[in-house]
Amino acid sequence: MAGMHVGASTPFAVDPSNPLAAVAAPYRAPQPPQPTRIEVDEATVQQARTGARKQGLFIAGAAAVVALVIGYGVGKVAASSEGRTKSREDATQLAADVGEAKNKLQQMAEKLEAGRSALVKDRQFPSTLAKELGGINVDFDGGKLAGVRFSAFPQDVTAQLLEFVTSVQSLKDRKQALLGLLTKLEKPLNEQFKAPPGQVVIDKVVVIDKDPANNNSAILAQLTAPITLSQGSTTLPGEFNFTNPLTDSPSKLGKYTGGDVSRSPAAIYVVPKSFEKVCRSELSTQAAQLGAQLQNAIRDIKGDKSGPSEIVIDSKPGLIERADQLMAGLTTKVQR
Repeated sequence: MAGMHVGASTPFAVDPSNPLAAVAAPYRAPQPPQPTRIEVDEATVQQARTGARKQGLFIAGAAAVVALVIGYGVGKVAASSEGRTKSREDATQLAADVGEAKNKLQQMAEKLEAGRSALVKDRQFPSTLAKELGGINVDFDGGKLAGVRFSAFPQDVTAQLLEFVTSVQSLKDRKQALLGLLTKLEKPLNEQFKAPPGQVVIDKVVVIDKDPANNNSAILAQLTAPITLSQGSTTLPGEFNFTNPLTDSPSKLGKYTGGDVSRSPAAIYVVPKSFEKVCRSELSTQAAQLGAQLQNAIRDIKGDKSGPSEIVIDSKPGLIERADQLMAGLTTKVQR
């Protein structure tokens, strides 16, 4: 075209108002967007850092608490399991100890029954009983409970165990009293039992006389020497030698056969059984006490054994029966 010079290096110029300008305009690669700069002051940054730190500490603390709770729970379960295992082992050992105590109780009951039978039925002093009882030790006191874990023990078994310990100790106290009584009464009772059954020993008389006011009176006096009568015999001496209790002087009077005692004072013998019923001697009282103590000890061990016609109020099982109950509880009721 005239008047237009086209050069290789000259860009093609188009009038911007020309509709073809957009097409004819040279291509330019799009420029990347410039980064937007956000201004934040230092206070805002510090606040954000503080909040993040607090949130981190909270999360860490919560995690630590959870870990602690879990660890405590696991430790507690382990400790509880260990304690219950120890408790069951203790129950097994206690059951064995109760069994040994029961065997000793049975031995003691046999010795007590034999001793009482000799004393009451055979009128023989049980001279070997003190030594036999001294050799029997029912070894079940409070020391058996030292270090025992009770976590697996039901409440009723624990109560039976404590009651058994207390009852065994009471029996030991009763045994000590028996040993003292046996030692004290051995000699006098042996002398008393030397007299054959049915033999009567007269040692007291009644002196019939007048008192200073001339009233008929009687004086109880002790014979200087006892008079022994065999069974069925009624032969008495013609006179009695005795000690006057009013003057403490030896005296002598003839046997009363009748007549006026105001003119002829005399003496009459006292039937021993009647005097024993009215004025029980210390020896007979202690002999009866010994028999009662033996029976009480037997009852403690074996319980009240009443016959068909007997009524026992507030009866209590003996230690042997309670030992069986306790062993059953320790072996079957302790939680497995």
